[in-house]
Amino acid sequence: CCCCIYAVFCKQWYQRRVRGAEAPDQAGRRQGNYPQEQVVEKDGSVTVRFCNGTTKHISADGKLNTVTFTNGDTKRTYHDGRVVYQFLKEGITQTHLPNGSEVTLFPTGQEETKKPDGSIHIKYPDNATKITYPNGEEKSVYSDGTVVTVDCTGQKLILLPSGQREVHTSSFKRREYPDGTTKTVYSDGRQETVHANGRVRKKDANGNLVSDVVLNKSGGVVIDYLNRRGL
Repeated sequence: CCCCIYAVFCKQWYQRRVRGAEAPDQAGRRQGNYPQEQVVEKDGSVTVRFCNGTTKHISADGKLNTVTFTNGDTKRTYHDGRVVYQFLKEGITQTHLPNGSEVTLFPTGQEETKKPDGSIHIKYPDNATKITYPNGEEKSVYSDGTVVTVDCTGQKLILLPSGQREVHTSSFKRREYPDGTTKTVYSDGRQETVHANGRVRKKDANGNLVSDVVLNKSGGVVIDYLNRRGL
């Protein structure tokens, strides 16, 4: 009869519902993260306690969810998409922003921001900053005004507050002075100093002076101090 068919249908439907509900619940029980207690607070917020000791607090307006773990760490999810993790033992706060950026604040005051483009921006407690780009380039600005840039080949350029510049490569290190003087130390130990007045002094890898001349604008030797010419 129709009643018998309807009763069988209802029984089968109920069994499907039970089986579908049991699977995730059983998984939660194995993990210990299924709700044990839910309390509606006087202010309208809701506190959910899980069997593993974790608690979740939902604000009355639903705009803030706070999960507190058994080790004291917390996870706050805001309605604007921000997610803030606080690691109690380490004293670290990590914020995930809706634009894909990740900001980490360390107990020392150092702040590190990872951008969606792969760059990493670091701000130190003394207001020094460092940016690392995905291609390996770096730029650091120190609190005294010194600026250091490193290109993707590893070549380093240092701009000092005094107006001096340093260039570091795999084959030499050179300091350039505001008056045009340069001092270069090569990777094999040789040294060369070129003064603004055209005087050029060279030393070998052992520090011995091997050349001391004054050159004119075309590169010709005007004075040779070692050989006593032009004096």
